[in-house]
Amino acid sequence: MTEALRFWALIELIGLGAAPLAGLLLARLPGAGLGFGKALGLLLVTWLIWLGGSSTLVPFDALSAVLWIALVCGLGLLAWVHGRRVRRVLARPEPRGRLARRRRRRLAVRSNLEPDPLRRRLFWGAEAVFLVAFAGMALLVAYSPDVWNTEKPMDMAFLNAANRAATFPPEDPWLAGAELNYYYLGQLAMAVLVRLTAVAPDHGYNLAVAALFALTAAALFTTAATLWAAARGAHGASRAGLAAVALVLVAGNLEGARRLIAEGGPLRTYDWFSVTRVIDDTINEFPSFSFLLADLHAHVLALPFTLLALAFVMQIVLHGPRLAPRGRALREGAACALAVGFLYAVNAWSYPVLAGMLALALVAWLRDPRSEPARPAAVRWLLLVLAASVLLMLPFHFSFDPAARGVGLVGEGRGFAGWLRDAGLLYGSLAGLVAFAYVGRLTATRHPGRNAAWIVVAALFAGSLLAALEVLHVALLAVALLVALGALLSARTAAPARLLWLLTAGGVACLLVPELLYVRDEFDGGPLYRMNTVFKLGFQAWLLLGLAAVGALAWRAEWLPRRRLRWTLGPLAALLVAAAFVYPVAGTYARKDAFSRAPTLDGLGWLRDRAPGDVGAIEWLNEAAADGDVVLEAVGEDYSGFGHARISTFTGLPTVLGWPGHELQWGHQVGTRREDVATMYRSPTTGAAAELLRRYRVRYVVVGPLELADHGDAGVAKWDSLGERGYEEGGTVVWRLRG
Repeated sequence: MTEALRFWALIELIGLGAAPLAGLLLARLPGAGLGFGKALGLLLVTWLIWLGGSSTLVPFDALSAVLWIALVCGLGLLAWVHGRRVRRVLARPEPRGRLARRRRRRLAVRSNLEPDPLRRRLFWGAEAVFLVAFAGMALLVAYSPDVWNTEKPMDMAFLNAANRAATFPPEDPWLAGAELNYYYLGQLAMAVLVRLTAVAPDHGYNLAVAALFALTAAALFTTAATLWAAARGAHGASRAGLAAVALVLVAGNLEGARRLIAEGGPLRTYDWFSVTRVIDDTINEFPSFSFLLADLHAHVLALPFTLLALAFVMQIVLHGPRLAPRGRALREGAACALAVGFLYAVNAWSYPVLAGMLALALVAWLRDPRSEPARPAAVRWLLLVLAASVLLMLPFHFSFDPAARGVGLVGEGRGFAGWLRDAGLLYGSLAGLVAFAYVGRLTATRHPGRNAAWIVVAALFAGSLLAALEVLHVALLAVALLVALGALLSARTAAPARLLWLLTAGGVACLLVPELLYVRDEFDGGPLYRMNTVFKLGFQAWLLLGLAAVGALAWRAEWLPRRRLRWTLGPLAALLVAAAFVYPVAGTYARKDAFSRAPTLDGLGWLRDRAPGDVGAIEWLNEAAADGDVVLEAVGEDYSGFGHARISTFTGLPTVLGWPGHELQWGHQVGTRREDVATMYRSPTTGAAAELLRRYRVRYVVVGPLELADHGDAGVAKWDSLGERGYEEGGTVVWRLRG
């Protein structure tokens, strides 16, 4: 309980300190974006820590982290004091002189501090959402706290490695002597919270899941409420924000309902995991599943930061880039560049999506005739921001070598049925939006040339249906993308509507690209060749289309031409919504084993039951070992159910070799390390082992039940001549080697 309170209090401190900065940088949005304060504050603190550590000028430790937080909060305090001073001026009676009134109006416009009751409402709404989401998810995670299986060992290893690192990139905990060659700033953000709250790392992992869920919920609430307020005003904005949290973060796919009906049986045996394997040889994950699974993987860690970057994109759509005065323009441009560029180091797949949406947002704004005088400057602004998004993360770009090897053409897509079961609610919500816009284009009378173009699109669509029903979903996506782009770039489209169309276009593009192209990675050439492309882009499509669906559902009643049609579609929409919420109910009940065990944050409970001596060894090493000390432990296969790499995972100390398959995926060569580990353990004499121990700079040797099962006890006796026993309990021994 106290650990959770410390976690919550630290995030609140960072968020409240950065909220005035968010209000300053996103002042032109309805509500001023105050609900993004926590995401912005955590981004700034993490970036400053990473930049200081990457340059080696300010190594990462608790003191430097506190100083960086103090700097962010200090800047926020200055922004708040400035805003309060301006508000006092604006609160005075209207001056009599014409010049004084003009100055007062100019001050109000330049400061964006005119009276706005929406700010307070959305700020406190986001605070309430964060608190409820954090408490609720912390409780849910406590019913399945084991940090093992799926990608949890990797995520735990990254978090601990980042927590131990003084400079960046951190040392790879699963490949001694190598640096992490992956995006790790999301884990670093969580590691900052773990270090400063002084919670046990395995407890901190589970609290980080709860914090990430709450950060995403607060940012989602603010994003959707801002979208609503831009189009419809303050009334109903909070409800739209709550609807977005429910639809995007809590609801599941329609496969969840189908499986419950098809399988029957008690909820306790419900197959909650397989609903994300709708399309053969791919992963079709969505946020509700992600937080139920509780992997702190890159695509999940990116969620609140993606929404923060999206807030800057929304500001561009509504008002264009700020080009003057110079100081404010520089401030907003730099913040936008950092928000977008930071994504590359958290989840590289998110960067091109948000950078593309930023460019598209500017193009859409330039279609407004009123933007004509500023067009050359706006184009320069975009180029500078995109360049700055790379420059601000330059040390990461220099150190990270992506494993991707280009782009290939997709041979066979997902098929219409699987595509619909994956996210039918979102697609159904948007189908009416696209259909009504499409019909509107065809029935327009002012521009016959444009009508002809849209008729050609309709003919191509019909032709594709006749040619091959297998590509029905591709044809639908292509038409939807064309309609969304057409509406987005139309000079007649109002700015708030452009937001909706931009989200739709971005989401549809994320669905269409994996049907045509795939990123060539380590799975290329096999049946899983496009697994990551579908997975990473589809996850972002859920986020973007979910936000668009909230807007589409909110405006649907105004678009439906007949009351009879409303009565027909209303029950259908209710049925889809009910089906989407089957998964979070049934899946949670099954995942938590019917809530049959007592809640706890202990992420090592699974290992404590199997090998309590191993848990003691981990705790001892966390106290005794210095950062960078290499530990020798048994090597097994990836996703080993026996607990291979458990020491390096839960200490962050590098081992000779952890999960070999993952190291190959990250572009590392493991060479003969696996054989060398076997030699060191099995050799009955010190000669052969000593040379290898020196080569890998091994400082600690662990012999527990796993090592004895893999390598036997023939080579155990030699360790006493090479070092001294630092820990011995429960069948596990740790030797500290001499020299």
